[in-house]
Amino acid sequence: MNQQLDRESLARILEAEDIGKLSFSTLLRLFRDEIADSLPDGICRFDPRDGTPVLFTSARARRPHDNLPEPSSEPRAERVCAICQGNTTGVVDVADLSEGSTFINKNLYPILYPFEAGNVGHSWVQGQTAYGFHFVQWTSSLHDRGWHNMPPADCAIVMQRLAALEKKLLTDSQGFSSAEPWGDRPGYHGFVSIIKNYGHLVGGSLAHDHQQIAFGNILPRRIRDDARFERERGETFSAYLLRENPSDLIIQDYGPAVLLTPYFMRRPYDMLLLVKDGGKKHLYELDEAEIAAVAEGWRDAIRAIRAIMPAIGRETAYNVVVHNGPGAGLYFEFFPYTQEIGGAEHLGLFICQGNPKSTTDRIRKYLAKAGRQASKQCTSRS
Repeated sequence: MNQQLDRESLARILEAEDIGKLSFSTLLRLFRDEIADSLPDGICRFDPRDGTPVLFTSARARRPHDNLPEPSSEPRAERVCAICQGNTTGVVDVADLSEGSTFINKNLYPILYPFEAGNVGHSWVQGQTAYGFHFVQWTSSLHDRGWHNMPPADCAIVMQRLAALEKKLLTDSQGFSSAEPWGDRPGYHGFVSIIKNYGHLVGGSLAHDHQQIAFGNILPRRIRDDARFERERGETFSAYLLRENPSDLIIQDYGPAVLLTPYFMRRPYDMLLLVKDGGKKHLYELDEAEIAAVAEGWRDAIRAIRAIMPAIGRETAYNVVVHNGPGAGLYFEFFPYTQEIGGAEHLGLFICQGNPKSTTDRIRKYLAKAGRQASKQCTSRS
């Protein structure tokens, strides 16, 4: 598929080129003006057993999907990508890549919305109003480009723009959110959650490569778990794992960051990418070398997942989640959908159809082979 969002189409929906130069009040207005027909319910409830928050967003059931498998009896036709056609929301950040660009816009079916005070009329027991923003970062304007097949320098630019959005939301939103204070974050005014869903099996509705960023007053339970880990153990989870995870489970060391298989791997080919400097808690705090290392780790992990899953008879589908803020250090989890969730897992007992050492060895072999092939291609071009 050779589709792409061209510059002319991008210009029609461009509202700002640099999120860092956009005032928060303008960002708030742009979001409220455009996202009106698919608002979330605006309510969050909490599971009393462990505090897991549940956001109710009925409108997301209407999301269009362009990545569902076609019946095998029908001829495969090229699907038109709405993003490449420019049929999407206004863009609030854009940066050039070696080919095309990466850009950020508003999620048309948000899980959070900046409701006015008192604008959510219903009151539910054991719940609270959920409000905030929901953005999408499109990795490349070229439809077939993503982390797995872009140059490392382009991947670093994508990560830099993700960090710029995180910084804007955390440090320039005074007076917006009444999120509870926690950890050492008195100057912040909400929580930034960053995820990636690829494949319809794991929540991805569009094939065009993207990340999702939410900002609001609701703290995900896993981030709260990170803070509890640090409080109880006196160190961040990243620091603990860097020390305790066996060295033979290291997949690749990038200097400022390391990609590894966790010794407690719940599903085959789960991976973690850890930033070594435990004082860094957010993407925007990373220096240029750390950004490059993290971007390369994302690239390698996703390349490995996309190569290995078809080889083991699985449809390519995976999630990526970012652990930022107090308690985490800064780390990233990669969850390929290599095994279904069963009843035991719903009870909290995970049965893993693989072992950490063998999956680590296979990922290493793939990355070594991919590196040799890339080297040959560079040599032939020169």
